[in-house]
Amino acid sequence: MIRFSQGTIGEHFKDEPRPSIFETLEQIEAGMEKRKIALMHIVRRQDGILVTLDNRRLAVYKMAKRAGQCGKVKVLLVRLEDVERELRHKSDSMVEGRSVKVRGTNITIHADGSKTETPLMSDGQLQHRADMGGHWTQEQNAVISRGVTDIEAVVKQVLGGSAKLMKAGSFMKGTDVAGESDIDVMVFGSGPISRQQWDGIVSGIKQRGYTIESVNPRCIHVRVDKGLVTIEFDVVANQRQGFPPNKEPENPFRDNRLAAQAVRNIKMDFIESEEKGFSGHAIEQAVLNEQQKLRSPRLGELIDVAKAALKSQRTQKLKRPLTAARENNASEGTTDWSKPVGEGKFRKVFKGEYTVGDRAGQSNVSKVFKDGTEAFEDSFFEHDVALCEKAIEITDAFNKVKKFKSLVQVCKAEIWHSKKTKQRFLTEPFIANFDNFNSNSGWQGVSEWSKALQSLSHFSYHYSHGDVVLCDLQGAIEDTAVVLTDPVLNSRDKRYGPTDLGQKGIENFFHHHTCGNWCDAAWSKPRATYKHFTPQAGTAMIM
Repeated sequence: MIRFSQGTIGEHFKDEPRPSIFETLEQIEAGMEKRKIALMHIVRRQDGILVTLDNRRLAVYKMAKRAGQCGKVKVLLVRLEDVERELRHKSDSMVEGRSVKVRGTNITIHADGSKTETPLMSDGQLQHRADMGGHWTQEQNAVISRGVTDIEAVVKQVLGGSAKLMKAGSFMKGTDVAGESDIDVMVFGSGPISRQQWDGIVSGIKQRGYTIESVNPRCIHVRVDKGLVTIEFDVVANQRQGFPPNKEPENPFRDNRLAAQAVRNIKMDFIESEEKGFSGHAIEQAVLNEQQKLRSPRLGELIDVAKAALKSQRTQKLKRPLTAARENNASEGTTDWSKPVGEGKFRKVFKGEYTVGDRAGQSNVSKVFKDGTEAFEDSFFEHDVALCEKAIEITDAFNKVKKFKSLVQVCKAEIWHSKKTKQRFLTEPFIANFDNFNSNSGWQGVSEWSKALQSLSHFSYHYSHGDVVLCDLQGAIEDTAVVLTDPVLNSRDKRYGPTDLGQKGIENFFHHHTCGNWCDAAWSKPRATYKHFTPQAGTAMIM
């Protein structure tokens, strides 16, 4: 018998699309072939007992065997010396590996595949958990209170006695879990803050012994270390000179303790079960929405229906037909800013990983200005967003023509920001095996896909009634899709930024374009074409 190497497991697999062990069991019972599940790694301990390093898979197979859906399973036997450190890290079972508890649930799975459920917590126990569990310790709260007092004193000293510091974010709402995020506070009660005043606040905070992690026109990121306690603050300006004011924070949980308790319980459940598919905001909205539908719900009932709503939304989202938009489907991620993985005409590209959302665990890329420009307003990227939306619209229409068996998609870049610096950047899914298919100056690659994708550029002119040509196509060919990123639009009135070569770019494309098998004879073309530019690989621009 193969035993578990851990006493507890998370409910969800780490690989996309992060199904739960119970969803995977349902798929096996519905006929899914076991070979679609990665091989389970097994090791023989020094006492001769076989244990697994893949405890979730073993739990699924044991439940499937009990249901009569699983006989023999192929495994990969590994040498003890190769995995001894990993095994030592995982081996925390107090029941000799004969059962495993699923974190975030009340379910225990046993060696014979049977399941037992411990009684669910009562509303009183859930209330106690929300009020006590996951909260800041007394020592941490003392540091937070002292920090807020000190920072507010500096703010009043610089801006005047009417200035004040207000709580913001989940810290204000009472839905935070200790260590989940920074302590957000917002400066109010003064007019627009000048650069000199902002610098004065930074200097005053430093003089009180706090560490300034970063500063930008909107936010000062502060760290305080007191013994073993480290607390980080985001001091946000309600209004800086030259910037629009921030919206005053709203608190729908102010007189709604039940909803706040439900949010905190769900967050703690998801942390225990390693469920990374939902942001704090999504959890809050689900609780508030479901509370409105119910009449005087109990806490346990509200938690259950909000969880069910969140998971139903995700299921429906996964069932939606694929469109031309390759979306982030995530709300948080990490980025390795130490070394760029590429660069374009204007931006450097850095690789990272999604941490919250449907793509949690998958790679992403983030793009910042190559010249070092720091963007603190979404308006820095308005051309990029408008171009991307138009490119997706054109590509959606092209997919409906069904020229290719593969779906053509465009990575939909979104404006994200650093939690610490508040600097804006563009984030989108990572593309492997990158290739260039054509350019905005009339150049075309030699591959078959380069020739085929010329038809998308031609179609864009026909679809837009001669207004634009979608070009500078680059990306990757995947098993079921062609994924593009950072395309260019040449438009009649040059409204899509410095890489938009305008009407000359449109005429130049068709001067060098020869329709192939993928183009439609009925698609329109300009009456006259001219060679305005020499075709070149890469993006051309006119300043």
